[in-house]
Amino acid sequence: MSPVPVPSTFRDRKAANPAITDAELLNSGNSSATPATDSDVTVVGAGIHGLLYSIGTRFRWPDAPIKLSVFEKATRPQWKIGESTLPYFAAWTNTVGLKPEYLLRIFTLHDGLEFYTLDRENQPEYTDFCSGGPPPNLNIAYQLQRAMSELVFTIFAQRNGIDVWHGHAADVQNTVVSAEGDVIPIKNVDSNQEIVTKSPLLVDATGRFRQFASKAARVKRFEDGFNQDAYWAYFVSDREDEIPNELRGFEAGHTNHVCFPEGWMYLIRMISWDGSPLPNLIDMVNYVLDHAAAGTPHDEVPSTAELAKMFGLTYRFIWSIGYATRSDTTWPADLTPYGSNEAERRFNFITQKYQKLTAVMKLFTRLEDHYGSDFEKWQIRKQLNYQSAVVSGPGWITIGDGLGFTNPLLSPGINTGIASDALASELTYKVLKAKNEEEKRVIWKKYDDFAASAIPSLHKMNQFLYLCLLHPTLGGRIAFMWALMAGHAKDKYAIARIGFNVEIERYSEFAENWHWGAQTEDYVSIANKVIEVLGKNHVDQRPTDAQVKEIVDHSEMLRKAAVEANRYLGFPFRFDAWFRNFGPQIEYDPEKYPYADSIAAQCHNCKTWNPRRADWRICANCGVDRPQSEYEIQYTPPLPAEYLLGFATVAPLESFNEDQRAFLVAHRAAEQLKHKLLTPTNYTGATPDPLPPMMMVWPPPPKPHTMVAPAAPYYTTPAAQE
Repeated sequence: MSPVPVPSTFRDRKAANPAITDAELLNSGNSSATPATDSDVTVVGAGIHGLLYSIGTRFRWPDAPIKLSVFEKATRPQWKIGESTLPYFAAWTNTVGLKPEYLLRIFTLHDGLEFYTLDRENQPEYTDFCSGGPPPNLNIAYQLQRAMSELVFTIFAQRNGIDVWHGHAADVQNTVVSAEGDVIPIKNVDSNQEIVTKSPLLVDATGRFRQFASKAARVKRFEDGFNQDAYWAYFVSDREDEIPNELRGFEAGHTNHVCFPEGWMYLIRMISWDGSPLPNLIDMVNYVLDHAAAGTPHDEVPSTAELAKMFGLTYRFIWSIGYATRSDTTWPADLTPYGSNEAERRFNFITQKYQKLTAVMKLFTRLEDHYGSDFEKWQIRKQLNYQSAVVSGPGWITIGDGLGFTNPLLSPGINTGIASDALASELTYKVLKAKNEEEKRVIWKKYDDFAASAIPSLHKMNQFLYLCLLHPTLGGRIAFMWALMAGHAKDKYAIARIGFNVEIERYSEFAENWHWGAQTEDYVSIANKVIEVLGKNHVDQRPTDAQVKEIVDHSEMLRKAAVEANRYLGFPFRFDAWFRNFGPQIEYDPEKYPYADSIAAQCHNCKTWNPRRADWRICANCGVDRPQSEYEIQYTPPLPAEYLLGFATVAPLESFNEDQRAFLVAHRAAEQLKHKLLTPTNYTGATPDPLPPMMMVWPPPPKPHTMVAPAAPYYTTPAAQE
């Protein structure tokens, strides 16, 4: 493989013109020298959803000459909350060629969801639930620093012919949107020069600000009044190894949640590139994307530390830590002793209310200087829940958080919000080809119906989860088991059932029908039961034993019926290995099943968490060779043969260990022999030879480990199976 050249394009531009602004530097990556006065689609907002929609549209319709122009008033990607992504997001990035061997040089691993539910009345006791996520050779997700993620997607969009104009603000008040076409005044914030751009479709990607959607209708609040507030800050820790002493099973590669009756705390570890020069960052991202385009193997891509040295960058691992609590939380009459501002006061009051939260936060130090001196050190956002009553109209649609938002618990903002981006991409070409507004409204009705059902379903999920947090039994046994099981194993539209291996042509079909499983019959049933039993309990009122029993009994009835109907069992789910404290029939038994597969390991050198894959031998962060104990998945209980064979249909052979590869190669040879003997032209009536002994028993007996050279991919595509 030819070496990938190290670019210096943007550093050279900055050196040649030191006065060049951030916006001018970023915009120099566009294929056009100036913004277009006419486009097929004008996207207002270059946040995560505006970029995902634009990239998705380009890749979904590669042969259609759709001209997209994206305008963003900020002069460069800036800080935003929302860092955790899940397998549905990662499945999308895979469809456009942004694979984990490259993104893990820029972002941090997300390999599971951990939930601890505190017992308020019996401190410091708690229950725990962990979903370890899919094996890394099937799917890997990320923790994102949002500014960096939007820089990556901006550059990727530009490399694929999409113009993204930073420092260009849409004049919302004077924009005209209509069935006859949209007229959008755009002002360059550096020069104050104004242009007018026209297009038949405007996409409002301004998020919760709903700049265009708000002109169509006021925001809708849910009638039940159930709402939450969030407050957070950024921290560092040199005592991460002590956290498992406070929270059993804690891994920094997980998105960790510490739950309690008023709400929950999140702890997310991520790479921050704050303080690095923008031209250097752009050159580095382009270099990593060049490796992605070249298909460079994981172990040949420079590590994060090497990239930082090559491009003169600085980075560090930081923690985003915050709370999302119910708006009916009981607060002291005077919060001033708890801090200098409302966010800090709320944060400190909740922390000090719970012994476990106090013990955990002693292991962290708040960052004083992160994101610069103008950045508020403490952040707060109130009344998180809302829904847009209107999401499309003549000449426009809104996407992402413009549709609505419920709560960051289970990260629906990006991970279910991406469904709106994908569905909008799916429908855009059809709308542009429509002959009249009547045809367009028929097409957009699918989008309207999606939004009208998705947000209320997520709101019900939010109520269900928060009410379960009133009691540690319900948090550890009911809430997250149903969310993860119904979310990933739901019938027909479970990406997990096809190994997260979906083409972009079908991605929208899966994403728009997901909603974390919140619309499945079982989920609706258990959510309704919890709301019925606990909906009138005050946040300070502990559920009675009778209430808890009624909910547990209902859950058990649903679980047994689901198991009997085989709704959730089967490939690729091994619930006794995927859910800690649950057995193979999804039965709750912490004493019998206190384990789960280990799919990530901490680097012995730099302590970064890496996926366990037999073909990924080096640490993505520091570049050292990892021992076998770090790069092989630890299956507990052992992986059955039928699951290994199933995984091999969607993962490359080299990602398995030596014994697994030998088994798979023998199985393939036996299957080819059987196929040859049983074809009509060769069939003689003779019974085929029995399969090799290795086919009869899996796993094989233990033996000394000797690594063999990787073989060709096994069953990675349908064509390879022929």
